[in-house]
Amino acid sequence: MLWALFLLFFTGSAHAQAPSPVPAPAPELRAEAARGTGWNDSTPPADGWTPVTLPDSWATRWPGFDGVVWYRLTWDEASPPTERGLLLHYLNMAGDVSLNGTPIWRDTSLVEPLTRAWNSPRYWLLAAPQLRAGTNTLLVRVSGLSAYQAGLGPVSLGTPLAMQAEHAREQLMRRDLQVFGLAISAAVSAFFAAWWLLRRRETAYGWFAAMSVLWLLFGYNQIATSPWPFASNHSWQALNMSLLLVFSVSYGVFVLRFAGRRMPRLEVAAFAVAAIGVLDLWFAGIANLPTHRAIWTLLGGLTIIVVNSSGIFHALRHRGSPMRSLAPFMAVSALTGAHDLLVFMQVIDSNIYYTTMSSYVLLLGMALTQAGRFVQSLRRIENFNTELIEEVNAAKAELAATLAQQHALELAHARIGERVNLVSDLHDGLGGMLLGSIATLERTPDNLTAPQLLAMLKSLRDDLRLIIDAAGRDDGTRALGELLAPLRHRSAQLLDANGIDCRWKVSGIDTLELAPSQSLDLMRFLQEALTNVLKHSAGRRVDVTVTRAGAELQLSVRDDGRGFAVDGMNGTASGAGLRNLRARARRLGAQLQLQSRPGETQVALRMPLDGAAPT
Repeated sequence: MLWALFLLFFTGSAHAQAPSPVPAPAPELRAEAARGTGWNDSTPPADGWTPVTLPDSWATRWPGFDGVVWYRLTWDEASPPTERGLLLHYLNMAGDVSLNGTPIWRDTSLVEPLTRAWNSPRYWLLAAPQLRAGTNTLLVRVSGLSAYQAGLGPVSLGTPLAMQAEHAREQLMRRDLQVFGLAISAAVSAFFAAWWLLRRRETAYGWFAAMSVLWLLFGYNQIATSPWPFASNHSWQALNMSLLLVFSVSYGVFVLRFAGRRMPRLEVAAFAVAAIGVLDLWFAGIANLPTHRAIWTLLGGLTIIVVNSSGIFHALRHRGSPMRSLAPFMAVSALTGAHDLLVFMQVIDSNIYYTTMSSYVLLLGMALTQAGRFVQSLRRIENFNTELIEEVNAAKAELAATLAQQHALELAHARIGERVNLVSDLHDGLGGMLLGSIATLERTPDNLTAPQLLAMLKSLRDDLRLIIDAAGRDDGTRALGELLAPLRHRSAQLLDANGIDCRWKVSGIDTLELAPSQSLDLMRFLQEALTNVLKHSAGRRVDVTVTRAGAELQLSVRDDGRGFAVDGMNGTASGAGLRNLRARARRLGAQLQLQSRPGETQVALRMPLDGAAPT
């Protein structure tokens, strides 16, 4: 305690002995205005200056004037001058600034399309060398349009620290909070749009998302610095007011849907009036646009206030209405809307609009409302937890039994499928080889030597090994040409031995690699087709073509035999050979074509290489 008293006494004595310097009072600004002679004025007029008070709007002094107005602000500095902070709260629409004849700021465009600087505060640090002892002159050239409250806002001059703090406050109100509100609107509109897409019957969320997007576009006027994509601010204002009209009607429809009500005639009439307003704004003409803009803005603003008031009244009358959770936030929206409408009509001397900044208040209300609904849903769900657990356990037991039965059926089906594939492979490969060997023995039983018989047995062995290898293991891919060579050799020998001239045409498959199961199916397809020629055609020549054409493998077996009725072989009475050909074509994902007439029979296969999958 003694140390605290000593410290307090010491600091008090120090302050008494060395008082902090009191900052010098800010100099008094004297403001004058003079109308320019043209949009491209580069120097102020020599006469015609009128004293004005800032903020100043020239609509009352020079009604209907569009162009340039010069503002001259003067103040006195002591000798020697000290550095100052200069804050220009806003100017409407665009301008440039010079101090004692030296330019310190210039907007991008001083003629239409004018830079929209109406909501952008500017701060400059005026160093002592920039100032003069005595009178200093700040010259502000403002390019504006009378319909949009053209003029110059407040200008503050003081210590740099004080002006920086005031600039931060202005930046927060005019830019930062506006951007924050628009960002919130964008995020919430996306959220409720997604919600509506997932639950189309919740039309209130769809309307809320639509009106949020419209408000986002309308509120962008607060931070836009250019009328792009339009060539003038008149077109920009026509769009802005059109968005306000459609938003106000969409807001009304949302409130009706959220309250669980529909008024089709009123809704259609409101949208019809909004459409008339939009057309009127775009076709009114530049001369009449300011008046029409004021009328439709007043109508749109009053509509929003009426919608808010109706929602609040409905919430007060109906205790169970969902509007009760939104009513406080709608009251804030109504108050800010009324304030901004009075600012627009110049009843309140300001150019700060609060509706964009307060837009997220209503969004907060929607979020809290949905949170309340979610909590209620959780409570209802908790009451059914026990029943759900019992039902889930019963369903799990039933599902386990079903899955076990299904697994057993799949295993049996897989075994049957493997057996069918094995039978098909034996029929197409080994069966064909046996049939050819038997036919050779029947034709020339006495002319076969032991080496020839041995070669026949080795061919049968090789074919059997091919089946075993394909069924038992998968050693990777091999070039189709490499696999085709042994088959080509054996089949040519077998057909030649039976008096059939076999001619092959192979191209583009030397580097083509397929899965083992695909290669085996292709080999078996060829074997079966050639076996059919040997067994049924009674022909003397067969032409075999295997070629790659781009992303497709084409295979053809053509003979000059007796032929057969293709239509009669499509049913269940067709032989095992044709059934196997069709089955292999399906497994390969290929297209099978059969053409036959006396003297010419062709079996063709077209297999896409990209779409083929191993079986």
